Amino acid sequence: MLKMLFSLINDGYLFVIYNISIYENIKIIMITKIFIFFTLLFPSSRSMGTYCDICNEAIVTEYYIDAWGNKFHSRHLKNGIHCNTCSRIISKELTGGGFKFNDGRHMCNLCSQSMVNSEDLKIKSTTNVLKMFDDINLSLNQKLFSVNLVDRESLQASTYSISKHSKESIKGYTYYNNQKYIIEILWGLNQLEFEAVLAHELLHVWIDYNNIKLNKYKLEGFCNLGSGLVYDNYNLELAKVLKSSMKNNDDPIYGKGYKYMNSLLEIHGWDKLTNM
Repeated sequence: MLKMLFSLINDGYLFVIYNISIYENIKIIMITKIFIFFTLLFPSSRSMGTYCDICNEAIVTEYYIDAWGNKFHSRHLKNGIHCNTCSRIISKELTGGGFKFNDGRHMCNLCSQSMVNSEDLKIKSTTNVLKMFDDINLSLNQKLFSVNLVDRESLQASTYSISKHSKESIKGYTYYNNQKYIIEILWGLNQLEFEAVLAHELLHVWIDYNNIKLNKYKLEGFCNLGSGLVYDNYNLELAKVLKSSMKNNDDPIYGKGYKYMNSLLEIHGWDKLTNM
């Protein structure tokens, strides 16, 4: 068991969690990297009457606007701490503060309001995603898989030797053990982000169970459609920002693969795409 603690960025509290240990000596068949892109920033020229949304001081020189429409001095971009979910700069004015996990992740107080950090919340989110799959006539027996919440250190250690991606960006992966698919997802994600990761992983399960053979480009692109499905089911600004980030991802596998598979989805719809 591994102990995890939080440290605060602003006034708040301290949590303790004991996490599930990772299985050893198992065959890992899938890894997922979910890209959460840095907030799109656009430099703007001086504007009369413009004030910084972080410090409330007047802006008299070049400033930045993030994906949420927040304007701030360039110095905040350099010195600020960004939420690992929404990419806002964590501050009292923008997010009501936030906190830092002891594993290095940061979360603002806006995103922490719907954090998946318990078995009950995990089960609720799993039910949500399976309902979304039912709505597109994609059947997946829940007895085929289990979902575990894991700490970052365990997740990184388990994928270290088989992933070429940055350890900091991996939020979930799936392996097969004892006739069951085991899905490991990072503990403490925002609910929307958690469900997007889970949907991606469940499509890996669906692909493998149905013995469908795809190259990595098409495989990860198809599984990212699951994340897109989750975003489309929530009328939230965060969902729009995260889906936009996914669309603008230029990674040759996860980004361009998603764009290709999404183009097929737009032409054929889910029924035809899953039966091609």
